[in-house]
Amino acid sequence: MKHFFTLLKHELRTILLSPATYLAAFFFLIIMGLVYQFVLEGYNKEPQEMLPANIFLNAFYIPVVFLVPLLTMRSIAEERRQGLMDSLLTTPITSIELVASKFFAAYLLYVGLYGLTLAFPAITYYFFPDDRILDKASLIGGYSFICISGLLFTSIGILASSVTRSQLIAGIFSFTLLFGLLFGENALGGIAGDYMDRFFLIGSFLDYIQISGHVEDFSRGVIDTRPIIFYLSSTMVMLSIAVLAVDHKR
Repeated sequence: MKHFFTLLKHELRTILLSPATYLAAFFFLIIMGLVYQFVLEGYNKEPQEMLPANIFLNAFYIPVVFLVPLLTMRSIAEERRQGLMDSLLTTPITSIELVASKFFAAYLLYVGLYGLTLAFPAITYYFFPDDRILDKASLIGGYSFICISGLLFTSIGILASSVTRSQLIAGIFSFTLLFGLLFGENALGGIAGDYMDRFFLIGSFLDYIQISGHVEDFSRGVIDTRPIIFYLSSTMVMLSIAVLAVDHKR
């Protein structure tokens, strides 16, 4: 992995110079800002059982379906379309180094953008000092989950970009996979609801991958190792498939 950090610096520079990055950041912060505004308005109108930070963090996945595709769709697909991938793979650089550098560059930006949303509760607390607004346990647990789950989301985007030469196809494929992962388990749970009693394993599996339940637990300070294992192992699987896809195109 001696070329990894050189590639990572190059990828970070490329991402920071890409207009798509700033487009994604702009829409992301607008959406999350509106979500936080709605949370505060609802909290002001009537008492809520959950803290503002809990409600806000439970909606973290709303922009993921467009943010991750915009950050990752050109990472491998564009270089393959331009023929740069063939040149890179004739050097001593390995496929693992190549995929890992693109993954971590996109992931660092993903984490950085979500880190910026900490400004929302911080600014609110500055003008309205209330401990419920800046609850440390909720923020630490919730943002820890965002960092952990972001590994899987970013790896899905890298996988989608590794199997095609088209940025558009990579973006659509990534969007579809993320949409299915984030919202599909609720629909699947409703379809399979009548069979839960008969097939216990189905219900257990759906509970195991239910992201909305994971973020709710973490934002309340309940840290469970099972979701952590799920996200880490799934990330490794996605990146391994991406490496195989790159190797196959050599």
